[in-house]
Amino acid sequence: MTTAPVTTPRHRLRAALAAAALGTTLLGGCAVFSPVQTDVPYQASDGVDATFGDLDVRGVLVISDAKDAPGNIVGQLVNSSDEDIAVAFGTDGAAGPQLMVGRHSSVTLGEGESATLPKVTVSPGDVLQLQVITEATGQNVVTVPVLPSNGYYSGDKPSPSSSATP
Repeated sequence: MTTAPVTTPRHRLRAALAAAALGTTLLGGCAVFSPVQTDVPYQASDGVDATFGDLDVRGVLVISDAKDAPGNIVGQLVNSSDEDIAVAFGTDGAAGPQLMVGRHSSVTLGEGESATLPKVTVSPGDVLQLQVITEATGQNVVTVPVLPSNGYYSGDKPSPSSSATP
């Protein structure tokens, strides 16, 4: 006659603790092979980021509803220098708007500050070579998306009568 081994509550407790420790170690090891998302730089908006000297261009894009129509520049300009920076925009040799970014401050284009290009030479959904011109860095080119003025950007539609300051 054989008898089954007798298990005591102490043996069950040790087995449960060992299983919990092994399970925690195995499940915790999964995170070792997963990169931390905040360690990976990425564009958090539809627009493009760039830095030209002391001027940071953040989330910049153009809103236009058709090829050869006016387009609004949307995004943010940040000046980290001790001097004001005059910034001018242009496309394909055509002069666009010019504005001033105060020292240690920022300008949000599309909210409060308007920057309209007189003519966008590409259709919505394409990209545009936008010139960002400053005295310190000269002419810089950044490739920005051109989006239609619908959905989130419906309030950024350029008016047909808007004109740019060369």
